[in-house]
Amino acid sequence: MKTAITQELYNYTLQYGIKKHPVVEELAQYNQSLPNGFMQTAPEQAQLMVIIAKLINANKYLEIGTFTGYSALNMALGMGQNSYITTIDNNIDNINTAKYFWNKAGINTQIQAHHGEASMILEEFCNNQPRELFDISFIDANKSQQLKYFNYCYELTRPSGVIIIDNVLMHGLVLDANNPILPNYVSAIHNFNQTLIN
Repeated sequence: MKTAITQELYNYTLQYGIKKHPVVEELAQYNQSLPNGFMQTAPEQAQLMVIIAKLINANKYLEIGTFTGYSALNMALGMGQNSYITTIDNNIDNINTAKYFWNKAGINTQIQAHHGEASMILEEFCNNQPRELFDISFIDANKSQQLKYFNYCYELTRPSGVIIIDNVLMHGLVLDANNPILPNYVSAIHNFNQTLIN
């Protein structure tokens, strides 16, 4: 580790490394007021995802785990008006909140939100003929289902596309797969990491 990341240095990177749309800022502030606001994708991660999308000329993005729509909003704005975003979430309140902010940013027509259990929706996508392929898939949902989601995304992401998986380190808890804090999630993520490298 070459650089110790202090809170001050982190704030500096956010100040000079990220350009934010006003509605993105508003949504981030809204999320901070929520008890589960920590579930929002970090601003620097959203920025990196947009950069990856631009590097591979992506215009189709699949997201598993919408929350309040922060990452989808960033991707739609970053990928441009011709982009097509598909999101999945099992919480209708989250989807309704997301739609409010997407509409406010003027990108709601670019995003199709699916409400329901992700595995069932992804299986339906896989069974569609012809199968729609995405340039980027982002997995940020139930961690115990990470491997199942990955296998679906592997089928739904085009060759040379990108699959991004959130929380593969789970705040460092993966170093102890038997950790009593969120044991099912930690064990599932650790097993996923082992499976992926093999």
